[in-house]
Amino acid sequence: MLGNEFLIASSNLKAGFGVFGTADPFNPALPLNGAMNPPGSVFFIPSPSQGSTALGIVQGAASSAGYGSGLWVKYVLYRSTNNPAMVAGPAPVYYTDESLTTVSGSFAEGVIASKSVSAAGWLLPNTGSVANVGVGTAITATILNNGGHLSSTYVGGSWVFIGIQGFIPSCYLAAGSIGQRVYGSGDFSTTGVTADGASTYTDVNSIGLIVGTVNSNIADVLATGPIF
Repeated sequence: MLGNEFLIASSNLKAGFGVFGTADPFNPALPLNGAMNPPGSVFFIPSPSQGSTALGIVQGAASSAGYGSGLWVKYVLYRSTNNPAMVAGPAPVYYTDESLTTVSGSFAEGVIASKSVSAAGWLLPNTGSVANVGVGTAITATILNNGGHLSSTYVGGSWVFIGIQGFIPSCYLAAGSIGQRVYGSGDFSTTGVTADGASTYTDVNSIGLIVGTVNSNIADVLATGPIF
């Protein structure tokens, strides 16, 4: 059986950023098209309180954000026809086919007719500047979608990690406030729904709970996406 016991995070975008700094180029000349982990493989990153390297989760005292939460991540191919501009924080992406190995930041490319149900999780590489989370100009929509090639004529894609369950710091939220659940509702964007109320269709399809104060569309999220 092909598999990795532990995830391989190349951090090729920015050294030391782990799953937040990984976008491995798609390369059809290499085994698994350049993937460094089996496509679609799921891994668990232990919490900082368990002595892990954290890979972007804040380290520190027991009161630090995310100190007691691990993170489930999935290794998938990012490839998009519409290729929307990236945002300054982890943000929703959508499965584009039933292989559950390929995602896009474009809401319209979601494989399920009710597009919010197509949400796969939170794309971890992002253009933000938060320490250990955002790689800034080291990533752009062109680099991400073209497998590291700057030419806009090449569309190969990049192998990336998405966060599916657990604490994710400094996510980008187009809408929503602390205490609300959010669901994918547009290109790299979310809509917030009232928490603690009657269960609704959008509650069921939420991919996260906002646990931190939203400041300039950035907040900490407890991801609640599906593990499959």
